[in-house]
Amino acid sequence: TSPKMALSTRMSVAQASAVRPAVRAVVPRSGRRSVRVVAQAQQAEKVAAAAALSTAALAVAPAAQAAQEAMTVAAGEPVIVQVGWAALCVMFSFSLSLVVWGRSGL
Repeated sequence: TSPKMALSTRMSVAQASAVRPAVRAVVPRSGRRSVRVVAQAQQAEKVAAAAALSTAALAVAPAAQAAQEAMTVAAGEPVIVQVGWAALCVMFSFSLSLVVWGRSGL
């Protein structure tokens, strides 16, 4: 198969269109060189994807831990405390809705 065919079967269309101009500009007529360039481009994309994934995992981890801790605290409270917090939230929301209604809009 040609290097273009191998490239298109392993990558998405967007990735292939981003790599193909570089391959055309750099690749001499020898077949071995084109395979190396394609392999280097794929390796660079894999490194970039791994870096983005690890950054996202590090960014999401504290938020996930905080959400778990919040649920643990809420699960340990008595029902009357949970009802009290819910009532406070309802009163605040209803108060805002009455103000908006009284002013005929925002």
